[in-house]
Order: sequence, then C-alpha cells, then structure tokens
Amino acid sequence: MTKKQVGIIFTLLALIVCTAILGAKLNNGGLNDTTDLAGALVEGEKDEDKDKETISQTDFFIDARSTRENNDASAIQGLKDVVENDKTSKEQKDAASAEITKITLRQSQQKTIETNIKNKGYSDAICEISDDSKKADIIVKSDNQLTEKEGAIIQEIVQSACGISDVNISVKK
Repeated sequence: MTKKQVGIIFTLLALIVCTAILGAKLNNGGLNDTTDLAGALVEGEKDEDKDKETISQTDFFIDARSTRENNDASAIQGLKDVVENDKTSKEQKDAASAEITKITLRQSQQKTIETNIKNKGYSDAICEISDDSKKADIIVKSDNQLTEKEGAIIQEIVQSACGISDVNISVKK
C-alpha cells in the first residue's frame, strides 16, 4: 500500500469514529424507550389519515373545477370551429359567436362568485350556473352547516354578481 492509500484509510476511520461519537451524544436524550417510538408511529398514522381526508376533500373541488373548465373549453372550441368554417352560414356564425360570449360571461361570473365567497372566509367554493342562467348551484367547503345569515350572504353575492335569485347552496366538508 502506498502512503496515499494509508492516509485515506486512516482519515475514513477517523470520520467513522467521529460519527459514532456524535451519534452517541445526540441520541442520549432521544427515543430510547420503545413505547415512545410506538406512540410516535401511531401519531404519524393519524396524521396520514387526516392528510388523506384533506386531500380527498380538496380533490372534489379541484376535480369539479377542472371538469367544468374542460367542458367549457371543448364547447368553446366546437363553437369556434363553427365560426371559422367557411361553409357555415352567417346566421350560424352569429349564433355560435353569441354562445361563445354567453359561455365566457358565465365562466367569468362563476369565478367572481367563487372568489367573493372565498373572500368571506370559506376555504373553497364551486359555483355552477345553469345554461339558461336562471339557477346557480353553490357548494361551499365548511366544517359546519351554514346559518341563515351565511346563506343569505352567499345568495347576495350570487345575486349581485349575475342577477340570479334561484340559488341552491350546499356544504361539503
């Protein structure tokens, strides 16, 4: 063995010894009792269950919003194809343009309502306005049932944003 190899081996041995000493000092007040370890594992499992529940609740709102946006995007794309088609009559193009405007306005109103509801302290909300713009379904994320006052506030938000008075409000935990 060369002097260089011997030096590397002694350096590595010194590092191993230092690591062992440091580990012993740090673990002096650590988890030495097996019941402490079991308690920590049980606590960890409870946290995981709570996280899964939160994720599934959040997934509902994300999925609903994503589905709505995908449906609207495909409808708008189909209408744009009608407008851009040279063989389409002027009346059909005008009707398709009007429908695009209607969908875009409905999207804007839904986002405004959702934002205003979140600004009132709710963690999430979904707004679905019917195609004829006469009814709105609101799903609010809340741990508790809504009071009459809270329902009235949400109904007022919807009415001021889009003029719809037929509002169905439900709660999702």
